[in-house]
Amino acid sequence: MALPSEGSGVVPTLEETLRHARRPATIHARRVSPPPPWAAAVDSTRRGDRMYRADWPDVDGTGVPEDLFVRALEATSEVSMITDAEQNIRYVSEMFVTITGYSREEVLGHNCRMLQGPGTDRGTTAAIRDALVSGTPFDGEILNYRKDGSAFWNALRITPLYSPDGELTHFVSVQRDINTRMALLEQLRFQALHDQVTGLPNRVEMGARIGQLMAAPRPAETVDAVGVIDLDDFRIINNTFGHAAGDLLLRAWALRLQSRLRDEDFLGRMGGDEFVVIFRDVPRSGTRGEFERLLEPLSDAIDSPFMIDGDAVLIGMSMGIALVTDGVTDAADILRAADEALYSVKQRKADRTQWWELGADDGVQACPSRSEGSRGSEDTRGEACRRALDTGLQVHLQPIINLREGTVHLFEALARLALPDRSLLAPAEFLPHLAVADIDRLFRLVLDQALAQFGRWSSAGVPAELSVNLPPTALDCPDLIDFLSDRLAHHRMEPRRLTLELLESGNLDSDAQRDVLLRIVGLGVGLAMDDLGAGYSSLKRLSSLPFSTIKLDQDLLADIHSRPTDALSMIAAMIQLGRDVGMTVVIEGIEERGVAEAVTVLGAALGQGFYFSRPLPAHEVPAFVARFSERLDPDRFRTHLGALAYHWQFARLGSPHARALDVCPLSHFLSAVDAPADVERWHAQQHDGRAVHLGAGRLMVDWFVQQVRRSAPLALLAPGPLTFS
Repeated sequence: MALPSEGSGVVPTLEETLRHARRPATIHARRVSPPPPWAAAVDSTRRGDRMYRADWPDVDGTGVPEDLFVRALEATSEVSMITDAEQNIRYVSEMFVTITGYSREEVLGHNCRMLQGPGTDRGTTAAIRDALVSGTPFDGEILNYRKDGSAFWNALRITPLYSPDGELTHFVSVQRDINTRMALLEQLRFQALHDQVTGLPNRVEMGARIGQLMAAPRPAETVDAVGVIDLDDFRIINNTFGHAAGDLLLRAWALRLQSRLRDEDFLGRMGGDEFVVIFRDVPRSGTRGEFERLLEPLSDAIDSPFMIDGDAVLIGMSMGIALVTDGVTDAADILRAADEALYSVKQRKADRTQWWELGADDGVQACPSRSEGSRGSEDTRGEACRRALDTGLQVHLQPIINLREGTVHLFEALARLALPDRSLLAPAEFLPHLAVADIDRLFRLVLDQALAQFGRWSSAGVPAELSVNLPPTALDCPDLIDFLSDRLAHHRMEPRRLTLELLESGNLDSDAQRDVLLRIVGLGVGLAMDDLGAGYSSLKRLSSLPFSTIKLDQDLLADIHSRPTDALSMIAAMIQLGRDVGMTVVIEGIEERGVAEAVTVLGAALGQGFYFSRPLPAHEVPAFVARFSERLDPDRFRTHLGALAYHWQFARLGSPHARALDVCPLSHFLSAVDAPADVERWHAQQHDGRAVHLGAGRLMVDWFVQQVRRSAPLALLAPGPLTFS
């Protein structure tokens, strides 16, 4: 095999390749005398951003044989390639040939861009090009193409090699196949953006779609609209037939409605019995008449009954519609306008002649909101919430727990708004009614109030750290860095004790925003990605933005009692993703001990949820810290869910249990719950060193799943908070 004849690239290539190899290589060598001219160039050392060679003594004074290096390169499981300074391929490994389908003769002398194709990200190729031009290393992921045209994902590392006098001579490329990981991330992305009951896009995806609608140009001849649908008296269905039957009805209703929408329209579920429809390109002339025509097929969808447990059930629906016009620039505004129109039509449910109502033409003026209307106030809910920012803002704090140590890791600051009628609103209740400027102002008020409180606790000897939610729009404020610096100094708060959390779904695409994030980290403040779960988009952000923590969306736990093994698989994958990128992982939404045990068994270090504590008023925090102790041991569990997580770790790999039967944590658990003799026998077979009993392992999984479903708290089996008419 032809290798570069000069010592300017071969041995550093070997070192680079072996450094990233994922399995050991056995090398058989012979001595060659005199040594090849490149044998003295082996040990690569970094000087700044460049890779240089350093002299390495000959082995036993005889040199290192060339065929040793060739076989070493071939023995690695990575795809390796060497190019000259002009990026023309000079060497490829056997794994390159296997993965790409190209022979060596077909690629040698060609530019390495030949592997790129239509799906290769232009931003990634631009970053690679910049690294090659500047002679600096590159690390990232890229979609390449095989000879037969099929695509494959690579984790790619490119290292430049320099001669002793500083001349760039070669590039070393080491690639690792990450197809499996990318497929999993795509699956996670889909599940994070779709409702698990109906399969429709969920609240996060609908928010993104509406945001795109706001940003799109608006033709003069047509108008877009957003409708909010509420199923009438759906609570009665759940109470009469149960939540499982209610889920079946929601799925059937969604299928019917979707089949009657136009191709350009879009249906999603916001939660409970509330849905959103996006109507595209409705003619402006005679808008109301056009909607009568568009909505007639939807009305027909509920004329026929739905079958539930053999019973025919009829259900009604109500919808409020808001037009997307030039006066509407925010998704929350358009949803609020549609919601207000919905409230109006539901108020007339008893004597109405039409199940839907079109809001005012400007898309933001409509009837009073339902909460303010019920209080008899002349102000809208939004006006009441904006006033409450000055008069009724309270900061409650929810602890994030170190699961292994049983201590408080930090507190997340959460806003509450107290209204004059003594009601206390959570963010989900008031954020949709605030404009972007109000939300940015809310962040500053919460941060200042929380820092002041933490300053008092520090003086009292309460050890704690703080996290505050940062809206992505705040990154566009030119004085954000100065504000953070000023407030930290004013309250004498060490920057390392503060973390700012950004929603994964937030828009973080501009270079200016990335620069602000880097400057925040430069202050010493930590960054966390909140509600991780948007697949490859999240992966790109994790690799390109300076996050140190990721918080897993609590929706990942939504089905842990009904489909526990699926939920455990997703949680384990996300925990491993955090490990792969070197970040701290927080599991949100831990509501009961079984979930806490399961995520601890799977390797989670930090957790947050009502099982540990609800958000606390500030004055209750010192006492909570003093008395809290909830250490979770991955080898000690009291719930079937924790036991399932332990056994599932081995069963999914077809592996026997690692410990002796008498000291296995499952032995103690099964004895404590008086498990059936069959289960005890299946468990004993998992410790049989003579054979692998896959069937018995699967039977144990099935038994644990049944127990988890039977012991699940009833409230946790519900599909989530419902919006009733």
